[in-house]
Amino acid sequence: MESLALVRGTMIAATVAWAAGEVLMRRSPSADRLARSIWTAGIVLALVHVALAFQLVYAWNHDAAVAATVQQAADRFGRGWRGGIYVNYVFLAIWSADACWWWLAPATRRSRPAALETARFALFAFMFINGAVIFASGIGRLIGIAAVGVALAAPLARPRRVVPA
Repeated sequence: MESLALVRGTMIAATVAWAAGEVLMRRSPSADRLARSIWTAGIVLALVHVALAFQLVYAWNHDAAVAATVQQAADRFGRGWRGGIYVNYVFLAIWSADACWWWLAPATRRSRPAALETARFALFAFMFINGAVIFASGIGRLIGIAAVGVALAAPLARPRRVVPA
């Protein structure tokens, strides 16, 4: 039971880091390093979550992980899909690439086209709504709802402006 709590806990922490990163990246440039650090912690925690799940839940059996993912979808929607786990892999790769981009070339990441940033945000929101709300339960779902709500509100908030004295 403790191992399952560890698996879930790392993803809950990753979800909170994602939401905090979404908020902080929209603040002033002075918050950039903190936002980047939290963003990176989020993807690291998500990757640790996957490694722990494979070690502690699936005994490094990919077929068992696929079957469990299919069963979870079937339990929620009445129909499962074997491709769901691969969508998660693509998402983790995109988040990893984005974190690397932010560390290696923050100016180009900050100035990327609005359509690309909107697509990135939509993908992340979709993944976290599914993972942290629809497929979560208990306290994880409550934290997921709060985190997703904060992240969805982040683009609506305006960055703080420094008023000259």
